[in-house]
Amino acid sequence: MHPIRKFAYAMVSLMFALILAGCGGGGGASVSDRCADLASTPLPVAKAVIKAAVLNAATSSLPEHCQIDGAINERTGADGQQYAIKFRLRLPTDWNGRFYMGGGGGTNGTLVDPTSVLAMRYATIGTDSGHDNSVDNNANAGGTASFGVDPQARIDFAYNSYDQVTQIGKALTLARYQRTPEFSYFQGCSEGGREALLMSQRFPAHYDGIVSGDPVLHIPLGPMAGIHTTKTFAGLATRMGLFQANGDPALNKTFTDADLLLVREAVLAACDSLDGLADGIVDNFPACTTPLVHAKLTAVQCAGGKTASCLTADQIASLEKAFEGPKDSQGNSLYASYPWDGGIGGLSGTTYNANWRSWWLGSYNSATNNATKLNFVSAVAVIYGSPPVLPFTTADSLNFSLNYNFDTDVAKMYTASGAYTPASTSMLFTDSADYSSFRNRGGKLVIYQGVADSSVSITDTITWYDKMNAAQGGNAQSFARLFAIPGMNHCSGGPATETFDALAAVVNWVERGVAPDSILATASNPGYFGVTSRSRPLCPHPKQTRYKGTGDINDASNFVCQ
Repeated sequence: MHPIRKFAYAMVSLMFALILAGCGGGGGASVSDRCADLASTPLPVAKAVIKAAVLNAATSSLPEHCQIDGAINERTGADGQQYAIKFRLRLPTDWNGRFYMGGGGGTNGTLVDPTSVLAMRYATIGTDSGHDNSVDNNANAGGTASFGVDPQARIDFAYNSYDQVTQIGKALTLARYQRTPEFSYFQGCSEGGREALLMSQRFPAHYDGIVSGDPVLHIPLGPMAGIHTTKTFAGLATRMGLFQANGDPALNKTFTDADLLLVREAVLAACDSLDGLADGIVDNFPACTTPLVHAKLTAVQCAGGKTASCLTADQIASLEKAFEGPKDSQGNSLYASYPWDGGIGGLSGTTYNANWRSWWLGSYNSATNNATKLNFVSAVAVIYGSPPVLPFTTADSLNFSLNYNFDTDVAKMYTASGAYTPASTSMLFTDSADYSSFRNRGGKLVIYQGVADSSVSITDTITWYDKMNAAQGGNAQSFARLFAIPGMNHCSGGPATETFDALAAVVNWVERGVAPDSILATASNPGYFGVTSRSRPLCPHPKQTRYKGTGDINDASNFVCQ
C-alpha cells in the first residue's frame, strides 16, 4: 500500500477507535457483544437502518462471523409498491483484512450474498440494488421488471445502491475491527460485470481491484438486440411452418441441437486452424469473418429437403442476419455484431451444449417460447424506456418484439420523459473512456468475456476497451486487461477452458504488483473436446493463445500468449 494512503487509513482507524471506546464499543466486550453493538453504529448514509446484527457460529464451510442485515431508504414508491435498498454484510471473526462486494445479475432484485469469498475470510457484502423480486412484482407491469415504474428504483438499480452499500459496508467494517480494509475488491459477471465497470468509472475510490465478467456495458441495448434475434427467428419459424400450440411462431424449433452442432463444425472448419492449430478452439476469432464461415455453411446446405445432416438456405441466411446485430431501416447499426465461434454448439458424450441457444432460441423441447432474450423484453418495455409501457404482461413480450420499430422505438431509451429523468442510457451505460482517477489511485481492473456469449457481444466490449486504451495513450494494460475466452458462453459454459480464478489474478496485481500476463484456465467439461482434461492460458487482448509446436495440446504449458 502507498505510504500516504496507509498513514491516512491508520489515522481514520485511530479516530474511529476512540469514538468507539467512548461509546462502549471496544475494550473487554465479548465477540458476541461487539457484533450486537454494531446495530447502533452511526451510518454514513441517510435513511439507513440496521435490522439485525447476529454472530453466526462456524460451520463446515463458513467461519465464525457477524452477519448484519439492513436497509436504506425504506419507502412507498410512485407505483404504490414498497422499496428499500437491502444489504447483507458478513464480518469474519478471523479477518484477512480485505473487503469484497459481489455483483448481481439480470435486473437484480435478489440479495447478493457472496459466502464463497467469506470462506476465504474476506468481509463480504451484497445488495438487491433497491428492489425485491418477491415484493416488487406486478404482473401487469412486467413482473419483476415492474420496479421500472418507480423513478427512484431505476436510479438505485443504475448506480445509487452500489455506492451507498459500499459506504455502509466499509463504515461497519471499520467499527467492527477498528481499522479500515487494507484492500477492497468488487467482482461480478453480466449485470454484475456492468456494476464492476460502474465502480471503476463512477466511483473509482471505492475499490482497489475489480473483476468485470461479460459486462453488459450498454445494458438497454443488449435486450434490444434480443428483439432483433426474436424477430429474425420468428420469421424463420413462420416460413418453416413451425408454431406453438397457441399459434405463436416456435423460435425454439428453428434449429435442433444437431443443427447447431453442424454450425459449430462449419465455424471450426472455417476458422479453427487460423491460429495454426486445429484443436476445437478458435483462438484467432477476429479473423473468423462471415465470408469464411458462409463458405463452410453453404457446404452443408441442403440440396433438397431438410434433413438432420444439412441446413436450409433460410436457416443459414437467418443465422447470418442475427449475427449482424440490429439495424434501422437505413442500415445503421444499433448494437454490435456477434463474432463467429464454435461455442454456438457442442456435444459431450450424448449431451448437447444448451447455453448458447438458451438466449436466442430457447430449449428445443419446450412447449412454449422460453428464450432468455424474450424474457428480457419486459425490461425493455418497463425499465429502459421512458415512459414505461403499461400495462405490460409477460404474454405481451412476443407481440411487443414483433411490432418493435427500430427506427422509432430505440430512441425511447435515450430520452427522458417527465419523472423518468435522466434517460436510461445515460444512467446505465458504463462505457466511459476516462480512467484517470481509477488509474492514478492505483486501481486494477480485470475484464473477461466469452467469445460465444449470446447475451452480450464481446465485439461491443472490445470496441469499448480499444477506445479506452486509446484515451489512455495506449497504456491501459498498465491498469486494465481484457481476456477473451474462445468457446465460452455467457459467464460460463460451452466448449472452452472457462474455469479460472480472476479474483486471484487481480489480488496478485493489486497487492504484489504482478500484472496478469496470462491466466491459467481449465475446461470444466473436456468431453466437448473428447479428452479427459484440457488447460490453456487466457491472454490479455490483443494477444492470443498460440501453440509452441511441441508437447501435449491439452496442457497450458505448451502454449504462449503472443
